[in-house]
Amino acid sequence: MDELQAQSEREARILARRKRIQERLAALREGDHGGGKEGEKKEEIGKGKQQIIESKRRLMRVKYRTDQDVTSVRVTGDDRENQHRIQEEQTRQDLRSKLLAEAEQSARQNAAVAMRWADLFSIEVPQDLYNEIESQRQACERIISSKDKLIGEVRSELKKKDDEFVKTLKRQAEDIDTLLQYMSRQFVEMQNAFKEELDEIENAFLQERSDLLEANRREMQELFDRRSKLEQDFMDRYLAAVETYQQQLEGHRQMDAEEYHILKIKLETDIQNLEQHLEAMRATYQLNTEKLEYNYRVLKEREKENSTTIESQKKKLSRQRDILSSLKQRYAETDRRYRDENLRLTDEYKRITEQFKDLQSKFRHFELVDTKKYKEVWGMKESEVAALVRQLLQADKVLHEQQLGWEWRPPDDAVFTPVHAAGAGGGAGAGAGGEGSAAGADGEEDEDAAARAREQELAERVRDSRSWGALGLLCDEAGFLIDIKARHMIERLPKDEQGLVKAEAILRALGISDGASFDSLMDALSADSNIELRAKGMVAPAGGRIPDEKSERGPAVLVHPDDAVRRLKAFVEVYGTGPSRSGGGNISGPLRVQGLLRRAAEREQEFWTRMTHVISDKGSRVWRALETQLERYLALLQERAKSLREVESLQHQNNELRALLNQYLSSRINDELQIPPTQII
Repeated sequence: MDELQAQSEREARILARRKRIQERLAALREGDHGGGKEGEKKEEIGKGKQQIIESKRRLMRVKYRTDQDVTSVRVTGDDRENQHRIQEEQTRQDLRSKLLAEAEQSARQNAAVAMRWADLFSIEVPQDLYNEIESQRQACERIISSKDKLIGEVRSELKKKDDEFVKTLKRQAEDIDTLLQYMSRQFVEMQNAFKEELDEIENAFLQERSDLLEANRREMQELFDRRSKLEQDFMDRYLAAVETYQQQLEGHRQMDAEEYHILKIKLETDIQNLEQHLEAMRATYQLNTEKLEYNYRVLKEREKENSTTIESQKKKLSRQRDILSSLKQRYAETDRRYRDENLRLTDEYKRITEQFKDLQSKFRHFELVDTKKYKEVWGMKESEVAALVRQLLQADKVLHEQQLGWEWRPPDDAVFTPVHAAGAGGGAGAGAGGEGSAAGADGEEDEDAAARAREQELAERVRDSRSWGALGLLCDEAGFLIDIKARHMIERLPKDEQGLVKAEAILRALGISDGASFDSLMDALSADSNIELRAKGMVAPAGGRIPDEKSERGPAVLVHPDDAVRRLKAFVEVYGTGPSRSGGGNISGPLRVQGLLRRAAEREQEFWTRMTHVISDKGSRVWRALETQLERYLALLQERAKSLREVESLQHQNNELRALLNQYLSSRINDELQIPPTQII
């Protein structure tokens, strides 16, 4: 009870002391506000801060004055450079005017000289011609002297420029020295000014510190005196209250003695009961204490684990936040870059698409023209080769029948089968294609509508559940036909969409573009299909075959998975290169183009093979043996002819000798001889 009273009195004294301090501070503030505004402002700012402001002003004045000195050097240099540039421009204009005047004058003089050259050809007197030539030479020397004079002026101007450049370098060096002097003087003045102002500021702060210490000391002394007085008054009141309380306490002690006695007996009984209860509760408390200690240790362990988990989660959260911020930044940059790239690629795609369409139309035109020329040249050469082969066969017939006496068997008429048997149709198709390209702009809408109808038909066939077995077989065995990028995109799709998208990708790779080609593919994947025999040429394809009900609802029995790839290869060979089927069911794309080119090359190779092998190997060997024997026979005949020519020559010589001898014998000179030759012979 005494403690509660002492605590309440202590709080009352603290509150009273706080109230007195607040009143004193309010009185001091009212006294300060009574002064003038300037004094109040200075008191609020303080001597140190006021000195700092004045020092800054003085330093700014010193800096401005020294900056003016340093800047004056640059201003003088700029003015001098400006005057120099004005003078240079005037000199350049004068020189340019001189150059123009000299060029004009020399042009007139050159024109006069050039005009007089033509007159020299009409002068026939040598002396006059010499005088005219001399006058022309003098005119040329005058032109050259005027140009040399101008060159001398330009050279003197260049020399003057060099001298002026040297002077300018000297002036610049002097300006730099002057600028360095001004800068050094500015540095010294600023350094001294800063030192002086720092001393002034330090003195002001020291003076302000001493004033504040003195004011605080006086205030503390007043507070201590007031505290002593208040403590004395409190002690007097405290002693009076203690005496009064003691008297009241004595009266209460006498009154409560009997009550205490009775209460003591009651309390002792209660104490005994409570001690018994205390023992019971102590045992309970001991048990609870052990439980709580165990729980406390468990909770401590959990707290450690939780704190460790929280720390790790906080670190992880901070890392994730950093990663999130970096990812957001990267996403923003990537999104912006890809947007720009998308716009650029869109424009590029549109431009390239237009160029591709134009190039495609040109390609069709030139393809038709080149094909037509190629077929014309091929037809001409084919006819020439056929004529040569027929001559060769005629020669073979003559050799067999006349030289060898054998029976000659002519080759099959299929040897002369033209390669482009459908050339007329192809030419007509080419012509029709040319006319169609001219009118292609009018039929684009019909072609687009037909293409959309074919795509719709193919989509319906693919979504038909009766074809899912064959499509599943394609997905399992022909997955290598899918592009790598498309394969990665398909893997990101849900499971229920991957199969359909994968089947459509494989169909696009095979060139399936409509329902008819899809039905042909389903027929090729059936167990009883003859597609492999057709690919080998053993079975002729049935042109314009209408798919039966089995192909419409998918193959009843699928081919074995091990044979699926072989069936697909046979399908591509048959339908990728075969003729057009009814109903517009052609397989489009690069497979058909490559197949057509390959078949055309094979037919041409077969044609040249037939032409080169129109004479069999046995016939060639017979020809070589016959050639050898005929060459021998020819050599024998040539030798016989040579011998005959020699015999004829000898006979001719004998005839000449006989005639000469007869002439000698019948000559009249023989009658005059003593012994004529006729008697000797």
